[in-house]
Amino acid sequence: MAFFSKWIETSKLSLSILYRILMFSGLFTLVLTSVQLYIDYQKRLNQTLADAELVLESTRNSLTRAVYELNREQTNDIVSGLMKLPYYDSIKVLDSERGVVTYQENQTRKIARIETLTLIFNFSGQEIIVGSIEYGISTHQADSAIAENIYIVLLSQFIKTFFASLFIMYIIHRLVTRHIYDIANWLNTFKPEDSFTPLESLVAHDDKNEMLRLKAAINSMGKKVHEQTTSLESLVAKRTEALIQANTKLEALAFTDSLTGISNRAAFFNSASEELERSRRLNYEVGLMMIDVDHFKAINDNFGHDIGDEILQIIAKSMQGCLRKQDTLARIGGEEFSIITPGADKQGMHNLADRLQQAIANNDYSMLGKHKRVTVSIGYTKISADETMKTALKRADQHLYTAKANGRNQFVTDKELVYKLVNS
Repeated sequence: MAFFSKWIETSKLSLSILYRILMFSGLFTLVLTSVQLYIDYQKRLNQTLADAELVLESTRNSLTRAVYELNREQTNDIVSGLMKLPYYDSIKVLDSERGVVTYQENQTRKIARIETLTLIFNFSGQEIIVGSIEYGISTHQADSAIAENIYIVLLSQFIKTFFASLFIMYIIHRLVTRHIYDIANWLNTFKPEDSFTPLESLVAHDDKNEMLRLKAAINSMGKKVHEQTTSLESLVAKRTEALIQANTKLEALAFTDSLTGISNRAAFFNSASEELERSRRLNYEVGLMMIDVDHFKAINDNFGHDIGDEILQIIAKSMQGCLRKQDTLARIGGEEFSIITPGADKQGMHNLADRLQQAIANNDYSMLGKHKRVTVSIGYTKISADETMKTALKRADQHLYTAKANGRNQFVTDKELVYKLVNS
């Protein structure tokens, strides 16, 4: 036992493997034992059923005559005698019209299943159905037998499993885990940039032992790694820094609108998809807005694209000032913008649409002429839990075009949201 104690203390891997062997073998033994006990249990229940049927057949004629003659007292006596046997949980005697003649049960017993036996009286060569018996088969005998055996069986199986697992683990430790323990300790202290200390190897004594050959291979590998590490460290650091910078630039180019500095179309749909998944997981609502600059084509035609680009930059900056940190603003094409507003309610989206229009209208557009101002049309909606982003975007877009068709410089939303807003 002293050896096993020392072995377990010095090898956590051995202890871990032993634990798993015991766990899985114990579980397997438990399953097999449970299956065997279940089969025995079912056999005993079937034997109880057969015995119960045999007893009822022996009393069937006398019980049939008692029911036929309406002799309730005799019926009760017969049923009382049957209930004293360990086979029955309950017995109910019914007449031909399903009326209860007598009913007795043993509340201390558990019922396995209900069986029915028809009572047929032979009168002058003619069979007459006078009633039936419904009886519940008791699990008492099967329960008692299993209770007597289960602890002995489980204990004996556990003892066998434990000692077999311990012996298997001892063999594994001698052949494998003690070598792994040495390798792990060496690898934990190995630093390629420090001076190289080889792992002890006994290959000369047994060159056919795979674990010793593994130690020799690790020695060789460690030495080569040590020799190459110093020369590679500076090169890896330089390339890593260059890669980080390149990735940062690529990410900025891929997800930022070059004109306005806000998110572009790809970034918008990526953020919208993540927000929808999060909202359905955490159960909160998400609002969607489509914004279009009114008469933007006329601005480009009359003042040139440079002025048009400047107008878009002003509008994007003013809209950003109206949003929360968790909202997402993106330019999804030309003069069209879109906003994702997580956790928005009907009043909040109404207020946001109003703030956006006022903020945009109040900007300085002196480059267009004195007293000139730029307005936007807005369509917004809520994204339902059972719809896709594409469907909600189409609906918001329809509201946007309704706003433009109705005279521009206004916002339009779902009818039900307007109704709720008016009545809230």
